[in-house]
Amino acid sequence: MNFSINTIMKGITASVFGATFLLSGGTAFADYSCKSATFIVPYSPGGGSDQMARRLVPGMEEALGVKVNIVYKTGGGGAVGFSELHRSDPDGCTFSNTVVPNVIISSKGDGVGYEAGDFEYIGMTESSAGTLMVPKDSKYQSIDSFVAAALENPGMLTVAGTGGSGLSRWNQLEEVLGIETTYVPVGGGVGKMIPMLAGSHIDGAATGANHATKHKAIVNSILVAGSNEVPTLPGIPNEPDWNYVITWGLMAPPGTPADVVETLNAAMNSAAQSSSVQEALIKGGYVPHNMSVAETNAFMDAEIAKYAD
Repeated sequence: MNFSINTIMKGITASVFGATFLLSGGTAFADYSCKSATFIVPYSPGGGSDQMARRLVPGMEEALGVKVNIVYKTGGGGAVGFSELHRSDPDGCTFSNTVVPNVIISSKGDGVGYEAGDFEYIGMTESSAGTLMVPKDSKYQSIDSFVAAALENPGMLTVAGTGGSGLSRWNQLEEVLGIETTYVPVGGGVGKMIPMLAGSHIDGAATGANHATKHKAIVNSILVAGSNEVPTLPGIPNEPDWNYVITWGLMAPPGTPADVVETLNAAMNSAAQSSSVQEALIKGGYVPHNMSVAETNAFMDAEIAKYAD
């Protein structure tokens, strides 16, 4: 199955949603044996993964009938949290955000102890197009002025991104634009990057349109990845050759039984499809998704193959 950037940005309508929604009532989750659940967030508070967890937890607690505790395990561009999940018991009581392609790119690091294909993927809930942002008071208020300055002063402009995963995506845009900048890796997620923009400590940052939307008061967006306009960032030009889309979802430790993964998928989709969550996603610059476990596995197989080199 071939998943293109445009396909992901248009969203996915799962054929099983009706059944999943019906299962969310009554005794559908009677077999969920955990007395509580742990939701590992591999990035700092305030970032996209943290926001996703906080949106989902109330609905998942209602669906599963247990307390869901958020635990932050940050560092290594997500690798610390992903490694923690990899070592966790495969009983369905522990799960984490998955961020694509971060989980794939981080798995290529030395000694991380996991492969992207090891995990049991529960589902994907949302995605956001990559966006180049600059401080509100930047002298580069358009992509043309940014590129002109980078061409005139190779390597002098500084652009931040989330660790090694951000570097690969920024390098792609550098190649498309024909520029050279200095990349500033930020560990722990976008929550630590925004203050750098607010204080004009960097010339730009490449991250999701969701962050550009949330922080409009302190940043200006000058370029959006892909061919689709982001409704919350009207008038911002697109770069079709910049293939930067961040997709969020949930995953469980390797070896988690298939029926438990299906239960978690039903709980996740029940929470994610609530009107309050859907409204928050659309207003926040995201594209909502509703994937079954099978659709999620097909999506991940395609993404892992994309980064195989």
